[in-house]
Amino acid sequence: MSYKAPLGSTTDFGNVKIGTGLSVTNGVISASTGLLNYGFVTDNTTQTNPVASAINLVTFNTLGPANGVSIVGGTQITVVTAGTYTKLFTVTVSKTSGGTGDVSIWLRLNGVDVVGSRQDLELTNTLALIFASGNFTLNIPAGGNIQLCWSSADTTVTLTTLPAAVAPIRPTGNSAKITLTRIS
Repeated sequence: MSYKAPLGSTTDFGNVKIGTGLSVTNGVISASTGLLNYGFVTDNTTQTNPVASAINLVTFNTLGPANGVSIVGGTQITVVTAGTYTKLFTVTVSKTSGGTGDVSIWLRLNGVDVVGSRQDLELTNTLALIFASGNFTLNIPAGGNIQLCWSSADTTVTLTTLPAAVAPIRPTGNSAKITLTRIS
C-alpha cells in the first residue's frame, strides 16, 4: 500500500490529525513534547551482597541523558509524568566461590515488588562475569519511582564494574544501568 498524499498536515487531517505536541513538515510527523520522558541511569561501583538471602537495592550514581526522570536517594528512579514506561536493565554479575548458586533480580514500583518481574540466574562454580539483561513495561504514576532489587544466598556474588583494559584499549563498564522510556 502506498500514499500519494501526505498522511497529515496542519490544515488537512488526511489520515492523521496533527494535535498538541506534534508537528508535520513535508509529510513527516514529529513529536516535540509528551512522550519525550526518558532517563539513562548507571552505577560505576561494585555492589556487594553482604548478607546471604537479603534484599539488595541496586544503587545508581550517574544520571545520563534524561528528561523528566531523576535518581532519588541513590536507588529510586523517579518520573515526573505519569505514563506507560518501558525499562531495560543490564547488570554485570560475578561469583568468586565454587558450587552452584542463584541470583534473583526483580523490579519494585513505589516500594512494592512487581509481580512477574523476577528473573533468576543459576551461577555455577567460580564465575568470572556474566551479563544479565531484562525488559519490563509498566504504568508509573506522576512522581512514582522504580527500584531494581537483587538477592543471592551466596555472599560472593556481586554486581561488578569493569575496569579499563589495554591490548586492545577498552573503556570501563558499569555494574548496573537502566534505560527508562515513556511510551504512552
